[in-house]
Amino acid sequence: MAGSDNSKPNGVENNEANDAPNDEVIENENEQIIHEEYDQLDSKLDELNQALDFIEQKNDDIHQRLRELLQANKDIRKEIQNENMNK
Repeated sequence: MAGSDNSKPNGVENNEANDAPNDEVIENENEQIIHEEYDQLDSKLDELNQALDFIEQKNDDIHQRLRELLQANKDIRKEIQNENMNK
């Protein structure tokens, strides 16, 4: 037909007009997915932080018990030395 542009398939103009809202929907979905992934990562980091806090507390408890044991051993050794000197 004279005056018509046959280089574009029928409906391209309509598709271009509809692509913008579709792109926006896709972008919103991607942002939502990213947000959900960050929330999951944040949750996992919180779990790891709690686990590390628990391990740190256990380590502190062990350290304190070892100090008490060391002090008890020193006291016992001192008592034995005093008993041996008194004999």
